[in-house]
Amino acid sequence: MKKIYLLLFILIASSFLFAQQKKIDIISAEFNSSSDDFAPSLTQHGRMIYFTSDRDDGQKVYVVERTSDGWTVPEELEGDVNDGEQIGSVAVTPDGQFMVFAAYEAGKEGLGRTDLYSARRVNGEWTDVQNLGPNVNSPDWDSQPTLSSDGSTLYFASDRQGGKGESDIYVSTGTRGGWSKAVNIGSPVNSASNEMSPVIAADNKSMTFASDKDGGMGGYDIYITKNHGGSFTAPFNPGEPINSSSDEFFYIAKANSDIAYFSSDRPGGAGGLDIYMAVPNPYGSEAVVLVQGTVQDAITNQPLGSNITVTDLRSGKKVADLRSDDVTGNYYVVLQPGKTYSITSQRDGYLFYSDRYEVLPTETGHEETKNIYLSPLESGNTRLLVFFDYDKSDLKDESIPELERVIEFLRANPEIKIQIEGHTDDVGSDEYNNKLSNERANSVKSYLINAGIEANRIKAVGYGKKQPLKKETTDEGRAMNRRVAMRILK
Repeated sequence: MKKIYLLLFILIASSFLFAQQKKIDIISAEFNSSSDDFAPSLTQHGRMIYFTSDRDDGQKVYVVERTSDGWTVPEELEGDVNDGEQIGSVAVTPDGQFMVFAAYEAGKEGLGRTDLYSARRVNGEWTDVQNLGPNVNSPDWDSQPTLSSDGSTLYFASDRQGGKGESDIYVSTGTRGGWSKAVNIGSPVNSASNEMSPVIAADNKSMTFASDKDGGMGGYDIYITKNHGGSFTAPFNPGEPINSSSDEFFYIAKANSDIAYFSSDRPGGAGGLDIYMAVPNPYGSEAVVLVQGTVQDAITNQPLGSNITVTDLRSGKKVADLRSDDVTGNYYVVLQPGKTYSITSQRDGYLFYSDRYEVLPTETGHEETKNIYLSPLESGNTRLLVFFDYDKSDLKDESIPELERVIEFLRANPEIKIQIEGHTDDVGSDEYNNKLSNERANSVKSYLINAGIEANRIKAVGYGKKQPLKKETTDEGRAMNRRVAMRILK
């Protein structure tokens, strides 16, 4: 354990040395105003920025979008979020479909001076505003949220009683029943002073926050720490030019890039608090894989809003519930190194579709674009994400999440009958491939029957190498041809 912490210290120290040796440009964002503009929250891989401003009739949330011509003119967020009073900072999931925000009041009776609320994006507008409840909110000030990239962990600042200082950073975890009881993350992050504006990076490990503890350069300085095995490392102050003799807050690194954004009231800005870019960012988070695409109807190519589920195939645990946009069909997912995932799209009236993603521990960070095509139930077929060892028909454990998805689908649609179809590549004899594909299809059928699905609803057939998706003999083509599919017979 001591060796691990020593390595982390060396890495952090190396970043600090890099920052001192390489010139960092601090650039004022072009969408700043003469009023306070602060708390940038990046979504859709940095294509959109949500931020808070009091530029026009009270403190509200605004959004800008990056285009080939630069950033668009800031617009007030559409929907119910800005209906409250004194809307504070926001945290948005990478898909841009779920938000946690702070407000004095948000059209609902609060629990304290400022509470945290959630909202969802439905048909292009932010609605379904909900108070996060007493597990998160207190009778005091609860504000400045930040969400992990899977949307399952919430950090925020609070001055509630029982903390280490005047304001501390707390954490809550999303569960099926709502958010867990918020817990003070303790030392070494929180101190006897004020800690606030936490930002958790896309790697779900690197965190920045602001503090006015002794030894800083100004009022509030940015500090940097990392979560390792559930404990945070000792925070360090990155110094100039990130920090100044003024106040700095909300330091957020864009994933897989050399850009960071933060807020400061340093001299020379457009107004009070302004949003700045730091380029290059010497304190970036660890590399991740950014997956994006559009969910579409397989027949009409119309974009679809759908539920996006991310599952860790090795543990079988669901790690994220996201959405594709109701209007554009766009979806965005962040995957961490050293894991194997499935990404599944589901929508009522359609068959679900899953893809497998293996992210190596040595991942250096990249983006993938993969559109998803959902088949309407009346003409539905989908490739199942099930796995077998070479020359075997025994289902591997990585198949379980997809098989459970089939069971859930059949229980929800008791009138539907299906055909499980096994396919192979072109290697080997017809007799061998017919036998293997039939055995694999029947393995899936047996799993479903053992889970309580009626046998007369499931037909299993092996096509061997008769129905290839790709007629080429490359490794990639053969891999696509080795598959098990599900077809609606209805």
